[in-house]
Amino acid sequence: MKTETWKRIVHMGILFGVLVLLHVLAMHFLEQMRWGDALWVTLTTVTTVGYGDLSATTALGRTATVILLYVGGIFILARVVSDYFDFRLERRDLMIKGFWRWKMNDHLLLLNCPKNNTEQYLHRLLDEFQSNTALTGIPLQLLTYRFPEGLPEPLRQRGLLLYSGKPGNPADLQAVDVNKARHIIVLARDENDTESDVHTFNILHRLQEAKVEARIIVECVEDNNRQRFKKIGAHSVIRPMRAYPGMILQSLVSPGSENIFENFMSQKGDHYARYDFPLSGLTWMDVVQTLVAKGVGTPMAYVDHDGEVICNPLGTDTVDAQALFIMTRDQGSWGQAEIAGLFS
Repeated sequence: MKTETWKRIVHMGILFGVLVLLHVLAMHFLEQMRWGDALWVTLTTVTTVGYGDLSATTALGRTATVILLYVGGIFILARVVSDYFDFRLERRDLMIKGFWRWKMNDHLLLLNCPKNNTEQYLHRLLDEFQSNTALTGIPLQLLTYRFPEGLPEPLRQRGLLLYSGKPGNPADLQAVDVNKARHIIVLARDENDTESDVHTFNILHRLQEAKVEARIIVECVEDNNRQRFKKIGAHSVIRPMRAYPGMILQSLVSPGSENIFENFMSQKGDHYARYDFPLSGLTWMDVVQTLVAKGVGTPMAYVDHDGEVICNPLGTDTVDAQALFIMTRDQGSWGQAEIAGLFS
């Protein structure tokens, strides 16, 4: 990013280079020095080293040295150095407050952030991303206007980069290199407000206009808007689950698995019911085949006699259980005694 300080450094640097060149020419033509000697005496003089092995001897040569180097060059060099340190401080402030363009590539881009418990949620989301090897090394950037004073220090230390702007603004999307992102995640502004979907739809429209090729994951508050989001470019549409940001990770690394999780957590989908009865002497494969063949459902886990829940056991494992967890579409169609009778 070209700040005013940086532009001033460039201009002063060019002027400094011109003065050095003029002095080299002066030493060559006025003092009859060879080009190498002329450059040597110029550099040692302007940096105030002054070895004294070569110097101007004519009046014109000394006048050129005083004007070009002592008056102009040394002053300009000091100014450039001072401006450079100012630029470093200015750049750091711009980076912290989100006004620095990072020039990202192959990154994971977050658009929006939750209205409530924002910092806590971002930490939990970063935990999910950084614990998965498939996302190791991918830069993370956030586009939002919710941090006018910059990201909190703990989030910056974790590598999250901020650009302060509006996700629905084409110029801000361009500033975060939206066309170079590997994944784009559009978070709902407020998981409890259906009006958030209006803002999300606008962002998707902007992404469609920009012809992005990244995989786009979108949070949708109102279920009726799911198909609209998919038609306009969303690859995965999920419900905002602030207590479980792992849903977003699943949609990134295992596309489609988010539907399984939503089905698990919704009473509108399949039911995960517990059936208490003793079961022993069978392999897990026998249990699965029996229940699936009879149309009861799919067994997911069992409870052993120590009360421990054994999830996804191997097919060859021998079951010694006091209860089964079964995923069934209609929980009321099979009674506990009927299911127990299948194994008697």
